[in-house]
Amino acid sequence: MGKIPIVFTFDDRIILGASVAIKSLLNSAKSETSYDIYVLHNGISKKYLDALSEIVPSPHSIQFKFIDKSVFKGVKKNRKSWTEIVYYRMIIPEVLQDLDKIIYSDVDVFFKDDLTEAFNTDISDFHWAGVRAERNLPSAIGHKYFPENKNEFIFWSGFMLINCKRCRDEKFFTKCMKTAFDFHDKLKFFDLDVLNIASDKIAPMPLKYCTLEALYALENIEECRDLKYLKKVYSAAELAEAKNAPAIIHYAGQLGKPWHRKNPPSYYGEILNSLPKILKKRTLRDLRKLLFSKK
Repeated sequence: MGKIPIVFTFDDRIILGASVAIKSLLNSAKSETSYDIYVLHNGISKKYLDALSEIVPSPHSIQFKFIDKSVFKGVKKNRKSWTEIVYYRMIIPEVLQDLDKIIYSDVDVFFKDDLTEAFNTDISDFHWAGVRAERNLPSAIGHKYFPENKNEFIFWSGFMLINCKRCRDEKFFTKCMKTAFDFHDKLKFFDLDVLNIASDKIAPMPLKYCTLEALYALENIEECRDLKYLKKVYSAAELAEAKNAPAIIHYAGQLGKPWHRKNPPSYYGEILNSLPKILKKRTLRDLRKLLFSKK
C-alpha cells in the first residue's frame, strides 16, 4: 500500500471548495493508494473539522494543524482571497518535521487521477517541483517578470511536490520570508512570485497536474486565453494530453470557481451534492457571485 502525504491550506471561507477537492482526491485514488491528508489552517471551526474528518474513510487519514497567522505578520495580502493563508504552503517543511517529501495542492481543484506517479518523482536535487506556467522573460504575458528570478520558467504554485528535507537543511522557509518582505510592494501573485524568486532549484512536472479548466472544458482549445503563453512552453501533444487526460483540473482563470455557478460541471456537481449539508457552506461573497452567475 502506497502512503502519500498531501497538504491543503485553507480557512472557513472555502470549506465547500476544499471539501470537493478532498473527496475527489479520495475518489480518484487507486485501490493500493492511501492518502495522509494534512490541513494547515488559521482557525477553522470545529464543526467543519469534524465534518471533514467524516468524509475521509480508512485507509486514508486527515489531520489538522493550526498555524497562527501572526507567523506571517507584515506579508503582502489583500482582503479578498489572498490573505496570509496563501503563504502557509511555505512553512510545510517546518511544520511536518517527520516528512522528507510531500505534495501540496490548492483547493480550487478537482482530482481526476491517482498521485502516486507524481509523488514518486525524484526531486533529490530540488527544493520543489511544479508545473511550468510560462517562460521567464521580460515579455511574460500571464505572470510578472522578476530579473531576480533565475529560473528558465515561471512555475505555478498551486501544485507542488516539496523536498521537505532539503528545504529544512537549506532554511528555505527563512529565505522565502525574507523574499516576501524584500519584494513586498512588487509582488503581484504573492506566494507564486516569492517561491519562484527564492529558489533556483525547481523541477518541472507535466502540465496534466495543473490543467486549467478552460483548457479542459472549452471545445475549441483556441478559446483558452492562457494558450498564448502555454504554447511557448508546451508542444501540441503535451497540451492535448493535459486536455484529454488531466490528473488535476485547476479552476483558475476565465471560467471562475465552479461553486460560484448555478450550473457547475456535472462531475463537480455530483461530488458537491454528495457532501454533508454542513460542508456546503457558502460565504456572502459566494452567494453574491452565485446570484449574478450566468452559468
